[in-house]
Amino acid sequence: MAKVSSAREGLIDAAVELFRARGYEGVGVAELLEKSGAPRGSLYFHFPGGKEEIGVEAVRRVGENVNAQFRALHETGCDMAYYIQQVFKTTAEGIRDRHYKASCPIAAIAAEMGNSNPKLNEIVRAVFAGWEKEMASAARARGMTAKNANSFASAMLASIEGAMIVSKAQGSVAPHINAARAMKVLAASLLVN
Repeated sequence: MAKVSSAREGLIDAAVELFRARGYEGVGVAELLEKSGAPRGSLYFHFPGGKEEIGVEAVRRVGENVNAQFRALHETGCDMAYYIQQVFKTTAEGIRDRHYKASCPIAAIAAEMGNSNPKLNEIVRAVFAGWEKEMASAARARGMTAKNANSFASAMLASIEGAMIVSKAQGSVAPHINAARAMKVLAASLLVN
């Protein structure tokens, strides 16, 4: 199996961290190169589509990693309240560890979405849909109807991303704690209906 280029991986890692802090539009190619330590030629060698292609790969990587975390949590067999608590504990720790200066790179990019980057828009939508699918699957396995599980997953995604944005603005994990509490109430009501 071929070894993955460290320059390629470094560019994707740099993009994820920079997009977390400033979104896609707030990051330039020179900054990506500086943060990654990659030579300019490697950017266009590994990403002929330039910054947009790096953006797509960064979003894909984050999407896959978070999906794997949702799946692993689901596979523990924990109850719905614990599932919700763990998701928000993880998001709160992530933003606190970044000193409230960076949040979800997918949400940062989604907030800027327009018609200028169709490939990036498509992957952002796909990642959010994948996360909703994983959370809905977990909710169905814990007793929700398909309709309620889909509603729960949509609300959970909105709560996660909203908590990340408000937490960054306030410099506090309180939005994650409050979102977890509200989502537990919603989940309990959807489990019995």
